[in-house]
Amino acid sequence: MPRVVYFAAPGWAGIKHRFVTLNHIQTFASHFGYRAHFLWGISGGVGYCRFEELLTTVPGVQVINVPEQELADLEQAYRRSKSVRFRNQSFSVYRKGTALSDRMLAYDLSWDLGASTALQKLVPSRFHPALPVYANPSAEIRRKASAYIRQHALMRRVGIRVRVTESPDDGRTLHRIQKELDDTVKSIIRMPWFVGVFVVTDSEYIQQMLASHFHDTRFLPKRFPSREVGGGYIDRNDPDAMRKFLTEVACLAACWKIVNIGGFVNEQLLGAKIIQPPYERSLFCSGPALSAHRAFG
Repeated sequence: MPRVVYFAAPGWAGIKHRFVTLNHIQTFASHFGYRAHFLWGISGGVGYCRFEELLTTVPGVQVINVPEQELADLEQAYRRSKSVRFRNQSFSVYRKGTALSDRMLAYDLSWDLGASTALQKLVPSRFHPALPVYANPSAEIRRKASAYIRQHALMRRVGIRVRVTESPDDGRTLHRIQKELDDTVKSIIRMPWFVGVFVVTDSEYIQQMLASHFHDTRFLPKRFPSREVGGGYIDRNDPDAMRKFLTEVACLAACWKIVNIGGFVNEQLLGAKIIQPPYERSLFCSGPALSAHRAFG
């Protein structure tokens, strides 16, 4: 009987969080000879989309779409017991520090990715893959992104990604607080108005403020139906918004340089393009921005 490890991230986890879990488990599974099965929650964290609606297959990992309530029930069983059943199969529960078995379920219950991180750490660092597995958008999403990239020459634009969290306890990015939003806009618009930009944000206010400063702004049209401090925000439970976000991510990857505030999936593959504040100093060295500077200078 082959050894198998089933693994899951919480239903609220987005694609970036889920792929960190996937990378941890795949590193473990490849080294120790396990078959890896990813329980993909069809839940609010991914706009209630099935895996194949958003992404292409991951070599060496079998993805199983799991409805939100079924995944939540499995999480409760995982918390209470040393063994669980999933679709008529039995698994031992793996938690940090417990013994390995031939049939395991590892469930990352929180932001610290405790179970998958512990399994990854069992693999000597010299056997870790040089590059992580990245989330490859579906063929339809890539087609739409490619058409937009060509139409708007994104390879000559600065991509601006601003993620505004709805969680007051999330310390990784800016919150839905007016001062934080304004401070972020001020840091970005130190770049001059003539820089061509492509904007990716979940905040209507951020998008409007950047578009009012940069005279050559591009962004994919979308709705901001959720109302909070700082205006409108996207609905993270909306499948269309989720698919559009992956299209935006594919477009970001084509940009010449990227301002990255709050993060996005696959950002680790684009490190050479990401610039740090003060952003205007990072731009005016070479490339399209310097050409524009000379043209308007």
